[in-house]
Amino acid sequence: MQTTTYSLGKLLDRVKRGNLTIPRFQRKFIWKDSQVKSLVDSISRSYPVGSLLILDKKPDLPLAARAIEAVIREDDEQASGGSDEPQDADSATPAEIESYILDGQQRTTSIARVFLDSHRSKVYYFDLKQILELHDLEDPSWIRTRARRQRNNPERRDNNRLLRADVCLDQKKSDIYVSEYIEDSGEFPEFETNRQRGREASAKIKGIFETIRSYKIPIVSLDPDHGLNSICRVFETINSTGTRLRTFDLAVARFFPEPDLRELWESAIEEHRILKQFDADGERVLQIISLAESTRRSVYPQTSRGALLGLEKEAISREWRAAADALAISYRWARSRGARPETLPNHNVLVAISAVLHIRASQGLDNRWLDSEFLRRWYYSKVLQAGSSQASNYRIEQDYLVLLKYAVKEERPQVAEVALNEDVVQTLRPQDVRYKSLQCIFAHTTRSDLISGDLIETESKLHDHHIFPRSFLKKHGLPSALLDGLCNRAYILDESNLRIGDQEPAVYMKELAERHRREGTLDALRRKLDDYMIPGDPRDESWGADFSLDRFEAFCEARARLIMQRVREVVGDSLKPLLSEDDIADADG
Repeated sequence: MQTTTYSLGKLLDRVKRGNLTIPRFQRKFIWKDSQVKSLVDSISRSYPVGSLLILDKKPDLPLAARAIEAVIREDDEQASGGSDEPQDADSATPAEIESYILDGQQRTTSIARVFLDSHRSKVYYFDLKQILELHDLEDPSWIRTRARRQRNNPERRDNNRLLRADVCLDQKKSDIYVSEYIEDSGEFPEFETNRQRGREASAKIKGIFETIRSYKIPIVSLDPDHGLNSICRVFETINSTGTRLRTFDLAVARFFPEPDLRELWESAIEEHRILKQFDADGERVLQIISLAESTRRSVYPQTSRGALLGLEKEAISREWRAAADALAISYRWARSRGARPETLPNHNVLVAISAVLHIRASQGLDNRWLDSEFLRRWYYSKVLQAGSSQASNYRIEQDYLVLLKYAVKEERPQVAEVALNEDVVQTLRPQDVRYKSLQCIFAHTTRSDLISGDLIETESKLHDHHIFPRSFLKKHGLPSALLDGLCNRAYILDESNLRIGDQEPAVYMKELAERHRREGTLDALRRKLDDYMIPGDPRDESWGADFSLDRFEAFCEARARLIMQRVREVVGDSLKPLLSEDDIADADG
């Protein structure tokens, strides 16, 4: 890094020349007018406004960029003072060098819009009278705006009281305008009898304008030779908004205009609606391409940011469509295994599956590999790992190598052990990836709604329902760990959830059993309760007592046992139950 300073004039000169640009991964200009005025007010007081982070453009580091969101006119003759002012040798910047603004877009755009009169729809003026009245109070109300006219946005308005902001950079003109206003406007009769006060008022305004003209902005310039990974790290660390720089956003800028990744991704989510439903990221497609390319070149697969940004443009253009198709197939497969946008436990596992599908498709092989019972067991065992949602690139790469051997050479990989017990199941919360994974298993093995009996389809609107109402449990001070736990939740249709409302299960379960008894379908209800892993037998007339308040903890324990049975049915011998505290105590004894 190198640190220097730009005067306001030099910064504006570079903006006018068009050699300060915004990388396309940056967000759009979003500052409100109050923020712009606060910035200008701070500059007028010589307060620090933070440094700008820039990166010089090099042929081997091309990033797609856009111009600053300011209307710079070709006939702009306003005096920025940038090109004629004396500069130290180490602070001079060749006019032809283009630099990216990595951090400071909002400030740079605001400065340009105010001091180059380049806002598309408004003009900034300085209220000379309010400068005298408010500047000492640190009130930025002296900065005013007026709607921009088609033509003739005058330098002065309202009896010369308003001075267009860019004019203050021209010392000679602004000094004349300030003096004329103070002496000739008629708004200061007290100065007619005390000319010294009038001169002091003029000097005050001129001094503020001089502070603006001489303002220095710290510039941190990154060395482009360090490469994109280092540059991204610095950007994410220094960026004042805390914005995480997504790999796909950077790739859009890296490869633009050919291929235009943003356009390719928009086309993909338009063709495959499921990608949008599951909030997939275009980075996933690049990872698939990178994995497939590594296999073709017989090198170790990589999905890191550096690997994706180092892909050949030709490979991306050639493979994108097929890779996006494979990704969509994987999401549909996960949905058929019970996943929904809010419960999908792991996107990364699907990248590995998609890459294998992509390789198989390129070899003319079909997708029947996805239907294997073994793959289902491998998948559920994988996502039932604690913390598996935080899978690293390394895990993606390893999963890909394992699945590739299985799909191409039919070498079955070792299935990950699932460490779980009834105590853990009872305390799982919605933010735990295992909670989501178990919800997927429930949805995969549950075909009809508990209350209405209607079929649950992929497009059905479901609600994560509290079997014992949350407000009811909270009111009676029952354990918070169980209150929102998995054992007190069931996915039911939205309409059924609305019908139940906050009724206690002792009420709505009893009504459900009575309805089925009248219809002679108690056996069907028993099978449905088995699907939902709800304990008890509705054919027993005392069944409703299982849902009384004093039986809540016993209900959760019984349901946890049923859930563990369901997990074993799905993952088989991969389930290695954790020892409970009671088991450990018995073993010690």
